[in-house]
Amino acid sequence: RWSAADLADARSSVLIGFPVGGFLALSLIATAAVVYHPGGTAPGSLAQVAQPALLAFGAVGLAVAVLAFFAVTFGAALETGLSAAYAAAQYFGWQWGKRVSPREAARFHSVLLVSVLLAVLVLLSTVDPVTLTEYMLIVSAVVLPLTYLPILIVANDRTYLGDRVNGTLANLLGAVFLLVIVAASVAAIPLAVATGMGR
Repeated sequence: RWSAADLADARSSVLIGFPVGGFLALSLIATAAVVYHPGGTAPGSLAQVAQPALLAFGAVGLAVAVLAFFAVTFGAALETGLSAAYAAAQYFGWQWGKRVSPREAARFHSVLLVSVLLAVLVLLSTVDPVTLTEYMLIVSAVVLPLTYLPILIVANDRTYLGDRVNGTLANLLGAVFLLVIVAASVAAIPLAVATGMGR
């Protein structure tokens, strides 16, 4: 059962983890753009993306780039697997949770494992992971309102959260983000078509 301590943990993850991850990703993109764009070239591998960080900051820059790559790929793999497992478990009413042993929540952990293994199989295939990621980002943008709105509704439900429901400011920010998300969802496919997937 979740407690107030779990809310604090979730908030710290959102307020610290997301900004740090976003900052590292944008830093790598910015340094790669500065190095490759003037020559009209584009990086074709992670090694080429990390090279500008090495040129600009030496071994420290390379270490930060490698750490960022690991955090992003490992975190994304875990998030994707857990997301699939949580969705299946909640839909079918299975036992689930991070404090539940694999024996007690076998179906939840099986979906998690199968999701990660499927991702590995895709990587081992001839499918271009960058192209696949681009298409998945479009799909994610289109369906994002369907996952964001229920969270906003639950954040205001006293049955679940008691006196820890969203306040006025949080609801105002939530509504603003919902509008941005809906706009991005509506524009995602037309923009992808009009720009040739950003090319």
